[in-house]
Amino acid sequence: MASLKDIKRHIGAVRQTQKLTKAMNMVAAAKLRTTQNRAELFRFYADEHARLMDEIGRRCKELSHPLLHSNPESQKVLVLVFTSDRGLCGSFNTNVFSKLDAKIVELREEGLRPELYVVGRKGCDYYKRRRVFIRQDLRGEGGSFDYGTARMVTNEVVELFSKDAYREVFVCYTKFESLTRHAVAVEQMLPLVQEELKELSASEELDYLIEPSPQELLGRLIPRSITIMVYRAFLESVTSENAARMQAMENASKSCKDIISSLTMAYNKARQASVTSELLDIVNGAEALNG
Repeated sequence: MASLKDIKRHIGAVRQTQKLTKAMNMVAAAKLRTTQNRAELFRFYADEHARLMDEIGRRCKELSHPLLHSNPESQKVLVLVFTSDRGLCGSFNTNVFSKLDAKIVELREEGLRPELYVVGRKGCDYYKRRRVFIRQDLRGEGGSFDYGTARMVTNEVVELFSKDAYREVFVCYTKFESLTRHAVAVEQMLPLVQEELKELSASEELDYLIEPSPQELLGRLIPRSITIMVYRAFLESVTSENAARMQAMENASKSCKDIISSLTMAYNKARQASVTSELLDIVNGAEALNG
């Protein structure tokens, strides 16, 4: 049985851990408020951009752009995956790996060769151990990833898609739905596929004046659409990461509280047993003297 000193030292260590988990919970909550606001605002921008693309697409009879076509004879597929740079975020990375592993197996069964562009240190470490070919990686940019970084990643992906003749490019990220719900998604990024255009009613139809020509304007907007897709995937991913870390630290704090309660009870029982033993020794000694 552990001594009173050992139990007391254990309680002190757990309390220090509880202080750390509470502090990390507060930091994650503060970051979550910022990233969630950015993600929600950017969703409106991305949706409006997609609506504009659809509207211009209606006016464009013929459109030819390198990002709209791929090489069907190529066997290579690139997957852009977003993971975290740090741990202690529950099952956030595990869910991403599980989804992407299933996608890799599916691609290989189709006779394709998947390659990865990994954003985040955890993803790089995981897939290096599993010997999956990492074509490009980006580490330590989680705190400074902005629209400029998204444009840089987009340029690299577009260059790889064009020069190395990839058949398709996918993006794997975690969608933020709520504080407790995060869904991992794998979506096609290249060649760019426009959603099926919905016919607008006469009351909803607007008469846009488009300058320059729809073909020229779409030629400029298509690369921007890829950048928007990349930046949106990052914002969704980092928001989900902060929510997962906040939830994990909250659960860790509750576990520390339960452990402290259990150790305190064990400490009280051991202390009571020690006092009882000392009293018995005193009583037995007194009886021996009175003997």
